[in-house]
Amino acid sequence: MLPKINTIIYACDLENQTQAAMELVLNLANLHKAKIILMHVMEPLNAQASNMINNYISEEVIATMRKDAQKDIHSRMEKMLSNYMQQHAEELSTLEHPPETLITSGAPSDCIQQIAKAQNADLIVMNSRTHSRLGQMILGSTANKVIHSSTVPVLVVPIK
Repeated sequence: MLPKINTIIYACDLENQTQAAMELVLNLANLHKAKIILMHVMEPLNAQASNMINNYISEEVIATMRKDAQKDIHSRMEKMLSNYMQQHAEELSTLEHPPETLITSGAPSDCIQQIAKAQNADLIVMNSRTHSRLGQMILGSTANKVIHSSTVPVLVVPIK
């Protein structure tokens, strides 16, 4: 029996060139009657930057800034979804589940896999930008890390 896709996690960095991936995710969800979870991961500051900020800004201000950033990201995600849903209203009229949004904080590759597991996802969709060989060796990429450690199939959509 062919595997059924019931839940799709779309891990999105909210950059401008995500149209191809978003259209693919919506199309897959429509074809499979699957639930979509559009997620974004807010990376934590490194220890040095965090210490520097804590020396000059109070915890209350930092909490307010973090909350404002989450509101902004949520607004951007909702706007992006709304635009795609309007642009493809006729094609997506049979979408069984309205897309959900989720914002988490942590190391992106770890968070993506944790959410996929918690949501019992059948597919993870991600964008990938072209990086130099040296850049991939030193930094690695989130997509590369997820591909090599995920127990859930990963579909990577290249962004040029």
